[in-house]
Formats: sequence, C-alpha cells, structure tokens
Amino acid sequence: MNFQRLGISFFILLFFVLPAQVDAGFGITPPYVRNSSLTRNSVYEQQILLVRSDPTSELNATISIDAPGFEDWIEVIEGTEFPLPLGEDKVPMTVRVRVPDDAKFQAYKGNIRIKTAPPAGELSRGAVNISLGAQVDIDLNVIDREIFDFRVRRISISDLDEGHKFWWLYFPGKIKFTMMLENTGNVPVSPSEVNFKIYNVSGDRLLEETTHTNKIKKIDPFATDNVVAELPTRLPPGSYKAKYEIKNSEAIKQEGEVTLSILPYGSTGVAGYSFMGLSLAHKISVLFPIFTIIIIIGLIILYSRSRRRVIKS
Repeated sequence: MNFQRLGISFFILLFFVLPAQVDAGFGITPPYVRNSSLTRNSVYEQQILLVRSDPTSELNATISIDAPGFEDWIEVIEGTEFPLPLGEDKVPMTVRVRVPDDAKFQAYKGNIRIKTAPPAGELSRGAVNISLGAQVDIDLNVIDREIFDFRVRRISISDLDEGHKFWWLYFPGKIKFTMMLENTGNVPVSPSEVNFKIYNVSGDRLLEETTHTNKIKKIDPFATDNVVAELPTRLPPGSYKAKYEIKNSEAIKQEGEVTLSILPYGSTGVAGYSFMGLSLAHKISVLFPIFTIIIIIGLIILYSRSRRRVIKS
C-alpha cells in the first residue's frame, strides 16, 4: 500500500511539477569551433546557436573554457554568463579567437562547456535546479602560410544612368556591381579583377567590354561582407545582357550573366563617373593645359629670380 502511494506521488511530481520548471530539451549548432587555416595575428569568429525545444521559462547559460595552452585566445562575446530569455528558442553565442603574434605553428584542441539552470531568483521561489548542458569542441590549426581566397555568396546590380557630355568631355555611365564575399583565406582579400562583356538583349552581339576601375574594399580573414566594383560603360539607354567574371589573381572565382538596365541621364539621381571615368585622351586634354601653365609659371619665376641676381651684381 505504501509503495502504491509512493508511485502515485512520483507520478504527480513528474507530470505536473517538473514540466513547468525544466525545459524539455537543449542543444547547440554547430557543436564545434573549427578552423584549419589560422595564422599569427588572425581574428576568427564563429556563431553557435543555443537551441531549446520548449522555452517556457528563463534560464541562465554559464560558460567555462578548457583550452590548455591557449585559453587566453578564446573569448565568448556574450560573457561567461548570459540569459536564455523566455520564449526564445534560439539564442546566439559568438566565440572569438585571437591568435597572438608568437603562436606556435601547430594544432590546438579544447572545448567550451555550456551549462543551463534557472536564475537565482527562480531557485529562491522553489524551482527545481536540474542543469542541462552541451559541449563545443575547439579544433584549431595555426599554419605558416598565407592563403588568399574567397567565395562569392551573392551578386546584385543596380540600374544606372547613361553617360553624359560636359563641354568636349564624355563622362561614362557607372555600373555598380555588388558582391557578397566570404573570405575563406587567412589574410585580407578582394577580387583582383571584375570584367563585363555586354551584349544586346538577345545576347548574340558583343557591344562592349569593360573592367572595374575602383579600388575594391578588402574583406578581413574569415569575414563576410559586401564589396562594390565600379565599371564604366558608354552604351546608350536600353536593356542588355552582361556576362561577368570575378577573378582572384588568375583564377576565375565566379562567372555568370546578369541583366543590365541603362536609363536616360538623370533618371536615377545616382552620380556617375567624374574625372577618373574619362578616357585617356580626355584626361590628357584636361591635364596637359594645366601642366603647361604650371611649367610656364615656374619658368617665369626662375627668370625673374635670375634677373634680380644680375641687377644686384
């Protein structure tokens, strides 16, 4: 009889008390911090998602790092303790790795332990302190080699105005080609060259070839960001097909086709090219008179000084 009462009491505790105070499940994704191409002075960040299947209560996550010999490289941006709010089934945790300039070239392994429990205030109100946790494996490798590489994640292109004339000068239209790049190397990198071959709308006649003219922003190692290549075009308003190439040194990292829309001058309100977009002949036509005037002024100054010396003597 006593065993029957004990069983009934356990049943009530299990099904009516515990579920209100303890989450049904806890996990992480991905379960590792991994990078095999770090070099000295690298900074690498990886996001880990803390996942709860039934976030019906607030929890605190407590972090401990076990990384023998390189523990001071590892930082959890959110701190060693942070909340998992009520109703949030996914909470990000960012792990930052800073490799010092005297790091040995070798593999480094360790782990980050995550424990969850109700906040202290909840415990004082009688919550059951059952900890759920997970482990993030750390697997790093510091190498004595620079890697220049990137992956093109996404591309886009904006409408642009046609070029225009000012006096005798022709300022071409400016194609702005946006690329989302992921730096998969261990040093800052950007495309070495972006080329367009522009065809008529049916794609059977090549009208123009053009190459980027601006200095494309470099992406930090292991980071992902947008960069813009600017390319001049002298084509009139209309719709065109453009085949593009994105290069890393001699290697083509991505090639494809986009639709290019050129509108009448002044349609978009976006500034086109200035002096840097002029043809070489037009640049010379502007710079030559300026340099000529400077030289003439310089000769006049030298002549005046020499005349003064002659008069004084």
